[in-house]
Amino acid sequence: MAVVKASSTWPGPDVDVLRVFVEPTPLPWGAEVADEDLVLFRLLDSREEASGQIVGLEILGFLSFDQWGDIPESVSHWRLAGMEPLALVDALKQLQREYRQQTSAGKRVA
Repeated sequence: MAVVKASSTWPGPDVDVLRVFVEPTPLPWGAEVADEDLVLFRLLDSREEASGQIVGLEILGFLSFDQWGDIPESVSHWRLAGMEPLALVDALKQLQREYRQQTSAGKRVA
C-alpha cells in the first residue's frame, strides 16, 4: 500500500480542532463538509470537481470525536510525525489517544 507523509496541528483542548494535511498538499483541492464536526479536503480533478482522494481533513472537538465511519477509507497509509504508517482512521485514533493521555496528565500539547 502507498504511504503518504502528513502533518497535523492541534492547538490543545481549549481550541480542540485537529487539522491534518498530506505533505506536500497537492493542488487544487476543495473542502467538503461531511457533518458539523468533520470537513474533508479532496483533490479536485481537471473540471474542478472533487475526486475521491483525500488530501486533508479538519475535525472539530477532536478529543471527543467518535464518528469514524464518516471518514472514507483512504487508498494510502498515512505517516504522521513520530508514527508508523497507518490507515487514516487508525492514525487519527492513535493521535486522539495520545492527546487524551497528555490532556488528562495535565500537559498541554502545542
